[in-house]
Amino acid sequence: MDLKRLSDRERLIAEQAVETLRALDRAADDAPHGQGLACMEAAIHDKGFDLLRSIMSATANARDEAQKKGPASGTVPAAGRPSSRHASRVRS
Repeated sequence: MDLKRLSDRERLIAEQAVETLRALDRAADDAPHGQGLACMEAAIHDKGFDLLRSIMSATANARDEAQKKGPASGTVPAAGRPSSRHASRVRS
């Protein structure tokens, strides 16, 4: 990958990914013995989900159709089920 050819949006995401990696490295380095994975998972919850939200936001903002309000193709009616009021009673 030629980093010089990245768009501004791609460069921002790449920088955030590097920051997330650095946070994971710090979490692993600073973790008490036997707690490395737990500390790295905490870093992912802190930084990784922010990165994913940022990627989703950048992707949505880059598309006009993602900015439209309302349902994508109309409403979806609930599946109809037979009413229990009209079921015949079974006697034993």
